[in-house]
Amino acid sequence: MPVIEAGAAIVRGRVLFERRMPAPLNEYYDVVVTPGFSDTHAHPQVIDAGIIPGVTWNNSYEWLLTRRMVIDEASVRNDIGLASSLAGLTLKRALLEGTTLIALTGSFDANIKAFVRLKERPRTVLLPTVMKKRGWATPNGVADAYRRYAKYARDDFLRIGVFVHSIKYAGRDMLHEAIQLAMRIRGPLGIHLSEGVPEKEEFIDSSCCLDNVRVVGVHCLNDDYSDLGIRCSSCPGSNLLLYEKYVPSLGRVTSFGSDWPHFLGTIGGQIGLITELYRDRLSEALFKATVGGYLDYNLNYSGDLVAFDGSIRDVLSGRVKPRLVVVNGIVVVYDGRLVSTGESLGDVLKALDEVVDYAVEVHGIGEKPVKLGLEDAVERARRVRRASVRSEAR
Repeated sequence: MPVIEAGAAIVRGRVLFERRMPAPLNEYYDVVVTPGFSDTHAHPQVIDAGIIPGVTWNNSYEWLLTRRMVIDEASVRNDIGLASSLAGLTLKRALLEGTTLIALTGSFDANIKAFVRLKERPRTVLLPTVMKKRGWATPNGVADAYRRYAKYARDDFLRIGVFVHSIKYAGRDMLHEAIQLAMRIRGPLGIHLSEGVPEKEEFIDSSCCLDNVRVVGVHCLNDDYSDLGIRCSSCPGSNLLLYEKYVPSLGRVTSFGSDWPHFLGTIGGQIGLITELYRDRLSEALFKATVGGYLDYNLNYSGDLVAFDGSIRDVLSGRVKPRLVVVNGIVVVYDGRLVSTGESLGDVLKALDEVVDYAVEVHGIGEKPVKLGLEDAVERARRVRRASVRSEAR
């Protein structure tokens, strides 16, 4: 059997040295990460977050009400060609950044069309978003779509569930319908929870019959849901950009989400931010950035690995990108390029710029959206940490 030899390996979060592991080919790499990085919450159709320079918000509801949008997000989702292109670019970017599992919210039709179209893809969880607002799906609409695409749910790379946008934008009835749908299709239920406001008691009061549903809460900034058996996908990048906050206790976090992959990159691209925030508990953070997502969605990670040239420090800072990515024992990225198309990460980012320009022209008001990136999130992380240290010193 072929093996990859590695000078160092991150195996289930632990850093080990001089390792040999089964692989589809015989090669040597400086660092191997197995399984690859997992991204448990990504909005592939978000290309305008409504950022206002110099403004931060207290919570998600305040942000949604007062942000400044220059691209109509409902129009983007309803333009299936555009929405599918954005989903496809997210899946390609995920692989090229070493993300071997990703969970996509947003448009079911657009996301599954992108998944089916691609020859190389990460393990993918599709969580179509439901909410009581123009341009969004309902649980009944998702159930109809699920019946249309049920044959793809048997794919080893795909799992389908449902995503409730939030308690306030769904309401008790829609939340109950979504829970029942998740039970019927035996899929996970995702939901934004406690993103700047305490919501645990309201969630307990509004939900029902959770014993047979795998629930992945997203953000969980204000409450700990672990005692309810609810997983928590933390999205530190977007939380820092919007609120200058993140979840400081890793004990409350089971995995990490990118939230805005087109702004910040997927979790493979955000690993430098995660290690900056949790450098004192590095092994635990790496476990949750890799295995954590597979556990959240109860997915197999056998045969998933990512290989790099460079030092462990280079990999964990995000300074180097993968040379090799293997999903389910299949080589999907080789020499830093997608196997079937030859595209590099730079090619995908260039294509993204072109798609955003199209969206600005067709669905916007003529302005490009304000775009904060990973560097901005890292700088805010350092500022928050410094403020925390000063506060503790007092």
